[in-house]
Amino acid sequence: MLFLPKPYVKVLSRRDFFILTLVILIGQIASAFLVLSLIVSVFAKTGSNLGVSGVILSFAVPAFLLMAFSGLLADIFDRKKTIVVANTIIAFVVFIILLTEKVVYASIPLSFLYFAGNSFFIPASSAATAQLVRRSQLLIANTIFIFVLAGGVIFGFFAASLIQYFFDNSATLIVCEILLILAVIFSLLLPSLPPRRAKTISFFKAMDHVKRGFVYIMKAKIVWLFFLSFAAMQGVIVFAGTLAPGFFRDIVGLPINTSPVFILPPIGVGVATAVLIINRIKNREGMLVSLGIWTLGVALLTLGLMIKLHLTIDGLLILFLVPFLFLLGLGMMIIMIASRTVIQKSVRHEHQGTVFGANIILASFLAVLMSPLAVLMQGIFGYVNLIILGGALFLAASLVFAHIGNRWKF
Repeated sequence: MLFLPKPYVKVLSRRDFFILTLVILIGQIASAFLVLSLIVSVFAKTGSNLGVSGVILSFAVPAFLLMAFSGLLADIFDRKKTIVVANTIIAFVVFIILLTEKVVYASIPLSFLYFAGNSFFIPASSAATAQLVRRSQLLIANTIFIFVLAGGVIFGFFAASLIQYFFDNSATLIVCEILLILAVIFSLLLPSLPPRRAKTISFFKAMDHVKRGFVYIMKAKIVWLFFLSFAAMQGVIVFAGTLAPGFFRDIVGLPINTSPVFILPPIGVGVATAVLIINRIKNREGMLVSLGIWTLGVALLTLGLMIKLHLTIDGLLILFLVPFLFLLGLGMMIIMIASRTVIQKSVRHEHQGTVFGANIILASFLAVLMSPLAVLMQGIFGYVNLIILGGALFLAASLVFAHIGNRWKF
């Protein structure tokens, strides 16, 4: 932590917040190991984006079906207990996957169960972060939280791709299981994390609180705008992730077993850069979101036009992708940090588990739509035209968001 800015060190020096951050990081890395293992095996056998879409849907559907219930659970019961139980269940599921890994058709339903358990972990840990820091530290805590979510996945994919390349699928799953066991152990070190509410609250009173919380959110136009922004970025990630294996194979010339080794480092640097600079940008959260959307638009449009107009040197397209991937990581991270900070500042604490659960439901719904939509649109437009179209849409969206921000003063 010596290389981190002092505000980050101060927040991470809070023992309980640090342990929770470590549990989330380990869980994200483990999830990345499992996801990569399934995507590589399915894409290697099918060679199509449709196969990748099927795998992604097996991850997204559980959250869509269960997150409302799990979010409510995080607002009623001790969040530590929810985190411990969820991590224990998913560790057991990965153990079963290890026993049946040669049967691909068994692994995919089991991954459904894995992410069903993970659906209870995410809202509980998300709401718990605000319990362990002061209100004045929320922006930094959210920066750390989103960095750990994104950075854990990126690092996990990178590490898993190296293990997959040099060893095999079994080694990837074994490391995943070891990580999940560690997550269970560290979860037990957390303090009790009951929601800040009256101890006598009943299930029906909790439902009434949730209903009133959502009525407030729907009436607060600024809150729901950031609510949509945060979920939309996760849908965009799924859209891009569905097409990435095919794009790098067909356009760049990198096979599925080596492309993650190249893709993830520049994205990771972009994510880390966003973490380091966002606390120093003296703009309102709305302007930060607009800046992040604009960054994505510039990156996509520039790359698409360079490929379309043949402005890249033959065989060296991979070098031009480095700044593109960096900007993708930077832009998405800025949007997610700023959006989540507004939500956490504006929503009452006792409703945050439900609200973040609802946000993941929306993100999962978008994932269910975006993954097959990506396959369809790629078939219609092709990779390059789709990149250009996406860049233009993001630039237009950034202008709209900036205009709304100026009018609504956020």
